[in-house]
Amino acid sequence: MFRKTCYRIREAVYGFSGRTQLSSNQINCSIGTAFMIAPGVIVTAAHLIHLENNLSLNRHQLFEGIRAPDIGQPMETVTFIAEDVFRDIAFLRLENPRSDNCVKMESKIVRIGTNCGSLGFPLGSVRFSEGHRNFTFVERFQGANISAFVTTSNESGRHHSFYETDSLMYRGSSGCPGFLRNSEVFGMHTRSIVEPRRENSGASSNIQRQRGTRLAISLWVPSMDIIAFAEENGIRIR
Repeated sequence: MFRKTCYRIREAVYGFSGRTQLSSNQINCSIGTAFMIAPGVIVTAAHLIHLENNLSLNRHQLFEGIRAPDIGQPMETVTFIAEDVFRDIAFLRLENPRSDNCVKMESKIVRIGTNCGSLGFPLGSVRFSEGHRNFTFVERFQGANISAFVTTSNESGRHHSFYETDSLMYRGSSGCPGFLRNSEVFGMHTRSIVEPRRENSGASSNIQRQRGTRLAISLWVPSMDIIAFAEENGIRIR
């Protein structure tokens, strides 16, 4: 169903890494996914550009990216442009991009029940050895359905909208583009809400215990918010 769509989307999907040298023998590193929305400009989840994936901590010192079809080649240098901590959006620029392939962004709210997919590099890792960095980026597709479009507001009254999908995303899926069968991107994955699973400890007992998880709701920054933030920063999405 999404085979041809994945082929098109992967041309603009990047493995992403941010890192900070904390001491002579200690490095903090974040791994995730980004995707190109305008020539040379990629978007990812803002928490990935911060130490320990924590938005309240400092941003990483260095950023790198590698496009899906270019896996195996040297990573490309990436520089910070802007971030919206509230909406968990960050823009970065590839200094010398090997490609200007961009995703097409959906400009309207997608209806509940619509089939969707995501593509990126969850479960990624990096190993440091004798001054070298060895990245493990495996391209993975995940499928789901859009289950809700929610708008809430914080204590200051600022509105926040997000999609929910009925999927249990792989660990490290932050920054993955979510797309429809027509290849248009409806959002970017940022986090999941996990509900503990409880099981009866015996047939005649009401005592329950937690074990693992029962379900997860995946949350996505809407494409409209990404488009709006791009316009605020003078980035033209074609």
